[in-house]
Amino acid sequence: MGMTNARLLTAIWQGFGFMVLAGLLLTIIFRWGEVLPFLAGLVDPEFFMRDVLIGLGSGVLMAIIVTVITKVTKMGLPDNDLTRILKQLIRARGGIVTIALGAGVAEEFLFRGVLMGLVIDEWNAALVLILNALVFTALHVPQYKGKMLMHVVVFVMGIWLGALFLLSQTLWAPIAAHALYNAILGWQMRTETE
Repeated sequence: MGMTNARLLTAIWQGFGFMVLAGLLLTIIFRWGEVLPFLAGLVDPEFFMRDVLIGLGSGVLMAIIVTVITKVTKMGLPDNDLTRILKQLIRARGGIVTIALGAGVAEEFLFRGVLMGLVIDEWNAALVLILNALVFTALHVPQYKGKMLMHVVVFVMGIWLGALFLLSQTLWAPIAAHALYNAILGWQMRTETE
């Protein structure tokens, strides 16, 4: 471990930057000639306020559900390096903002905006939703290794966030939901570890 908080935050933001870069590269490869219209469609401001409010409500609801599940099942995070890094991160100045906004924007851009957005017009929507949630879950497997219920929770969240994207056709709702969910659970974890 031994990483300073500043170096940890830098490394986490670099990881989120890599996700955004990967999403941009995939967009360039698969939407050559229509990259800008595709990206603009992901952040269409027409129903911005409605989508953000739906996302914020969804984020609170997801956080409540997961909090209840973890309390009822007494499910804790696994004891591994990633959990220790997460606990260090949420105690660091700017750490909760990092997991809220960084993950909310970068993961939603890559998983919902790009990976779903590139194929949704060609593939069956239910199949896209399930495959996307599986890939999203796979990203989180090392973090929750050994906690099968956590994998199920992440999968269901992937479905939920994907459904928000499909319903709104923009990233505003899933970004708001993901960011607020991470902020709430990060704050809970921070207060429990202090």
